[in-house]
Amino acid sequence: MKQRLLFAFFALSLFFTGCGSDNGLDGNWIKGSSFEGRPRGGAVSFVIGDNVYVGTGYDGKDALKTFYKYSLQEGWSKISDFPGTARREAVAFTANGKGYVGTGVDEDDNRLADFYEYTPASDSWVKVPNDFTGGARQNAVAFSINNIGYVGTGYGWQEGEDRNNLKDFYKFENGNWTKIAFDGEKSRNATTFVINDKAYVVSGDNSLKYVWEYDPATVSGDSNGWTSKKYLDDDNNREDVQRSEAVSFVINNKGYIVTGKIGGYSREVWEYEPTTDKWVERTSLEDEVRSREDAVAFTLSDRGFFTTGSASGIYLDDTWEFNPTMKETDDDN
Repeated sequence: MKQRLLFAFFALSLFFTGCGSDNGLDGNWIKGSSFEGRPRGGAVSFVIGDNVYVGTGYDGKDALKTFYKYSLQEGWSKISDFPGTARREAVAFTANGKGYVGTGVDEDDNRLADFYEYTPASDSWVKVPNDFTGGARQNAVAFSINNIGYVGTGYGWQEGEDRNNLKDFYKFENGNWTKIAFDGEKSRNATTFVINDKAYVVSGDNSLKYVWEYDPATVSGDSNGWTSKKYLDDDNNREDVQRSEAVSFVINNKGYIVTGKIGGYSREVWEYEPTTDKWVERTSLEDEVRSREDAVAFTLSDRGFFTTGSASGIYLDDTWEFNPTMKETDDDN
């Protein structure tokens, strides 16, 4: 049985376990401080300053309202519960130093369109007066650029039609929702990350096989800001990037996509370099890292993490960090 080396980070005195996949690729997985709340899947996360906030979701029995804060210096602590209907598969983003959580589906399978605003200084939530203009949905994506939030795609209803995958996109600015264009396909369970004020929407169900880049600085009369990047079924096995219910984070201006499903649960890790539009495979999840769906991911101090999620009906609370420059640290002796 492989022995695990221990690493200490910061004055927090947390200990992390390093592991590699023994596949000769760069990168190393490091076990972090487990999520403090009830194990869950389908939660949301948003980052404000040096803290990440993780909450809502589903624990196999109930939809949840509980929320927790995590920092590298202070670890996990509970914050005020989410005040709206308990939900899973919602979205979250940050704007002007506040967190926003909305949409999703409750435990009775009712889809939701409401949003709530979280203020960290007072540890308080208030309902956003304007519900999401795009209507009730789950499994959407959200991101923010220059303090403007964006929400789009997902699974729900369009007016006059049956329940379906969606492709519409909206921005949230000064308390109001405005529809914007999106050139990609209808999709749900995609993932997204932001690098240098450009957002990247990747993967998902219903053949969203292009990486779509959104640059709001280029929006003009003849440009809607979206650019399709290389097709994921091209050479270099990039079809393995395509998956459902993955999560992503950013380290040193590169995006990383992890977990999710390609038929079964995916263990492969891919790194995206936006300046060259190239994907490079990195160290896969080690055997002791359970692959999963419905996790959350985040970046703190240019370090990438994922936590929570579910796998084969088991709900999880473990946390893992990826270091792309560290070599494997397994000791087979």
